[in-house]
Amino acid sequence: MARIVLIDDEARLLHTLARFLEQQGHQVLRGANFSAVSDHLRPGRFEVLITDIVMPDFDGMKVLREVVEQRQCQEPVILITGEPNLETASEAVRRGAFDYISKPVTKDKLLEAVSRGLRHVQLLRERDQARLMEMQVLKNLAMLGESASVLTHEIRTPITSLRHALRAVGEKLGIEDRVLVEEFIGNLNKIERMLGQTLSFAKPLRLQLQDADLGELIASCVREVSALPIMAGMSVEVRSEPGLVAHVDPQLFGEVLINLLRNAAEACNGKGHVEVAASREGGALVLEVVDDGPGVPDQRQEEIFRPFRSSKDYGTGIGLAFCRKVVESHGGTIGLVPKPGSGACFCVELGAGSAGRASPTG
Repeated sequence: MARIVLIDDEARLLHTLARFLEQQGHQVLRGANFSAVSDHLRPGRFEVLITDIVMPDFDGMKVLREVVEQRQCQEPVILITGEPNLETASEAVRRGAFDYISKPVTKDKLLEAVSRGLRHVQLLRERDQARLMEMQVLKNLAMLGESASVLTHEIRTPITSLRHALRAVGEKLGIEDRVLVEEFIGNLNKIERMLGQTLSFAKPLRLQLQDADLGELIASCVREVSALPIMAGMSVEVRSEPGLVAHVDPQLFGEVLINLLRNAAEACNGKGHVEVAASREGGALVLEVVDDGPGVPDQRQEEIFRPFRSSKDYGTGIGLAFCRKVVESHGGTIGLVPKPGSGACFCVELGAGSAGRASPTG
């Protein structure tokens, strides 16, 4: 059951529209003018507002302005107009109206508009809930990050001791038993790596900004990531405009690029092609990492940047969240952009403030 606010100074129409909506199980809060229902028109207190445009004193456009602009309600506002025209519709949409219904208002037209509005408000509430949950996760991680160094030491010390002890035991066992011990050691390494990634994400960033040659930074990251086993069957092509200089933290920004390259290789199951392209567009620096893997489904393209949302059995869901944290701390943006064919294209854009001076060789 949705809470729908209905405003119309025509008593008969107000009664008829309210009855249509109440027959569908909705709770209708009706009023002949804005002041009669004003208390209900606050963010989160209603799902849909339907108001006539032509009313004395406080007309529908004033209602729209008050609810959307002044009170900052995101809930859909549907206007009823007796003289629909392009100018009226365009003005209403520009001021934040969700939809408008022309008179005479039939039951079908009303319920169709309300149904669209309710779907919209459901998406808004789900988005807000997701943001709230993410903010809570980040808040908890920030608290964890304050003790990250101590936690790292306290947890890694017994892990290291256990790993050494297992290796010592393994040297005294037969081959079959030694394989089992090596599996235990591998799992300890995995735990240590996941711990490092999680605490690295939680720790507050302290940027050490400097001008860095973007081409050299990319080349260094490609060399480092090429040593990973997952990259053995991958080919990497780099296209960078000469003389590009980025005002970044080279260590952290390098971790972003390494994460994106490793992510591309994992998406291709270690067999595929990755392109890294760097260019200047206007006053911004644009870095793209493109793979020929299966790509990312539309419904997951925003979710993958949230912490602990990995679809991999062995993943922590920290990598891309960490990339976003670093890029946004540089005042930039990161996201997926469409590309022809299969695969994924991750695009990092650094604004004018991060686009350093051109290299003397550029």
